[in-house]
Amino acid sequence: ARRPNSMNNYGVVVNEIGMEPMLHRLQKDFLQQIAHEFFPGPGSMFDRHHSFVVRYKVGEDLGLDMHTDDSDVTFNICLGLDFKGAGLRFCGDQGSKDHRFASALYFHEKGRCVVHR
Repeated sequence: ARRPNSMNNYGVVVNEIGMEPMLHRLQKDFLQQIAHEFFPGPGSMFDRHHSFVVRYKVGEDLGLDMHTDDSDVTFNICLGLDFKGAGLRFCGDQGSKDHRFASALYFHEKGRCVVHR
């Protein structure tokens, strides 16, 4: 099976296991409206999705570096068990010269979703 993205080695692209129609409907009926409310304007109208699940486990995928998602809007949903670690750090505006110095750290909680650009 194909890796979910260029950074994670453990996971699955859910479109490749028969879930694309369900996720397309979720995107069309719910996620599109949420994204448009948070981020109106260019990039708030979806035409496709790359949906995947990754597994985080002690000793695996140790070097996940700072990156920018290749998407107009990202929905990070914590489906897993209760755990510690795996914080998600957000930097300032990418176009600014000091964007790496301004940051906020989010810790995932089971059942919660973070919507970001």
